Amino acid sequence: MKIPRAVAAGVLGTVVVIAVVWLGGLASRQDADICALLGASVTEVRGAWTWVLGLALQLVIGIVAAIVYAAIFEWVTRRAGVLVGFIVAVGHAVIAGLAVGFLPAARLIEAATTPPGAFMEYRGPLVVVAFVIAHLAFGTIIGLLYGRPRHAVVARRVVWHEVEV
Repeated sequence: MKIPRAVAAGVLGTVVVIAVVWLGGLASRQDADICALLGASVTEVRGAWTWVLGLALQLVIGIVAAIVYAAIFEWVTRRAGVLVGFIVAVGHAVIAGLAVGFLPAARLIEAATTPPGAFMEYRGPLVVVAFVIAHLAFGTIIGLLYGRPRHAVVARRVVWHEVEV
């Protein structure tokens, strides 16, 4: 696996996810800052330091996800690219959307933040769409930047034999 490439792609993809979800929240006039949300779910308070903690955690999650993508590219699909990354991202978007619904509601309420619900559904339909699009873009970015896998499919030459009856 090409871990440095996966890490770099994961960082870039995570920044895109954070920005797209934030812009979706901005467009729908909802609080859709996933860094603040994750930081508040860990510390039970909101503030600049909890936002930085949420950003750090988001980056770690994005890097781990990119390494999982790299493993899928290397050993499952044996190819990478925009389309393969997008297809893998469909499953990633579903898992991430359900995982957001499992953030601890009591800690978020303690931090004066409304729990987001699965796929951030309590932030409105525009944020849900932005959340899904952001994760599909993440997979597309990883597929684009990862490059050719080291364990690529080896084309075998087919030999045809003449059979006489």
